Formats: sequence, C-alpha cells, structure tokens
Amino acid sequence: MDVLTLSPELVRRWFHLTVESSTDAARKLTLVRLYYVYFGLTFLGVGSALFVLFCPLDIKNYSTAIEYQTTEAPLVSKPKMTLIFPFIAYEYSKWMGDEEYRESFGMMRGLGQPDDFHVLFSAVISDMYGSISRDEVSDETRDRVGDDPEANSHPFEDFRHRPDPSKIAHVIHSGARILMGFIDSLEELAVTEKFRNDVLTLHYMALDHTKPLLRLVIAAFYGLGFSLLLIPTVQTFLTLAANVFTHS
Repeated sequence: MDVLTLSPELVRRWFHLTVESSTDAARKLTLVRLYYVYFGLTFLGVGSALFVLFCPLDIKNYSTAIEYQTTEAPLVSKPKMTLIFPFIAYEYSKWMGDEEYRESFGMMRGLGQPDDFHVLFSAVISDMYGSISRDEVSDETRDRVGDDPEANSHPFEDFRHRPDPSKIAHVIHSGARILMGFIDSLEELAVTEKFRNDVLTLHYMALDHTKPLLRLVIAAFYGLGFSLLLIPTVQTFLTLAANVFTHS
C-alpha cells in the first residue's frame, strides 16, 4: 500500500497541510483513488466480456462494411446466401413490416436499425424485384397471398403498383412453400456481381445493429468505467490548476 501511496509532500503542497497531517491525508486520498480505479476497471471488464460473448463474429472480425465486402464477396455462394438473405429480410421486417412490434419498441427502432439500412434495403430489393418477370408468381400464388384480382394488383406491390419492400421482406424470411420459386430467384440475383456487394453491406449493417438493448447495457458499462477512471484525473488537474492560479 505504501508503494502506491501518493507523496505526502506533494499532498501537503496541494492542500496546504502540516507535515504531520499530510501522511494520513495522502493515504486517504490514495485509497479513494484506488476505489475509482478498481470499480472503473471492473465496469470496463464486464463491458468487454459482454462484447466478446455477444458481438456477432463477423463484426468482431471486420471493422468496416467495406472490409467485410472485400473479404467475403469472392467466397459467397448460393447456399450461403440462403442464410444471409432471409436474415436481412427478417431484420427489416422486424422494425418496418410489423406495425405492432414497431409501435411497442418505437424508441429502439433507430438504434435497432438506422434509416440508412432501411433506405438501402428498399432500393436494393426494388431493383432486384424489377429484374424478375411479373409472371414469376402464378395466379394460384396470388390467391394464396391474398391478392385482389379485381384490383388488378400484384401481391408484392403497393397500391401504386410499385414494389413493396415490407411485403417482399416478409415473404423472403417466412414465405409459404409455394413461393419458394420467387425467393430462389431473388437469392440467385443476390449472388450476382450486380447485387452481391449491396447485399453483403446490408448483412453487415444488420449484424452491426442487432441486440440494441444489450448494446445499450454494454455502452453503459463502458461509460461508467471510463467516467470512474476519469474522476481522479480531473481531480488532480483541478487541484494543480487551483494551486497554479493561487501562487501566480
């Protein structure tokens, strides 16, 4: 403990104490600072442990979406895309397609999936949909998904006859077996050079924003840890600054 104790002489100069009282004051001040350091490092350790345990592997391995694209693009295959594409669609549907879910967790929406993810998904899925023939879905399929033939509409389009990303996303991650041909066509397009990088970017963004509540908890641990470690530094700085102005 004496090795870690602040210099009594230094403490005496800081607080203008007597020689006799400076030793006890130095020990008390050192103990308080050790508490800050101990709990600060503890909170940082808990936050780091939670991050290591729950952070998606691809996010830990790749620091940016561009790095993820560059490494994974040559390796992505159709079977792998059958895992990636439904996951992206599910994350989009969770925050955009399900109105009840969105209303219940409205405050978490921006943290769970930012606007740039939704905009990019809508643009990519609309472009992919435009590359598929309108005859891809049979009349039987339209009846199964609840299309209204009198409205001359399409099951994956809105009332303006434009692709509806929410409907398409829902079909991708939870579509009926009769729609597998349509889903398979989208996944084949996702592997092509035209769409592959955009889909991988969406996958990285979706992974990067999963578990919003847990991310808030980890951020809180990191914030508390750094704040506690900062307190002794600020105290020392203010003490030294006060002494400088006092003797100037």
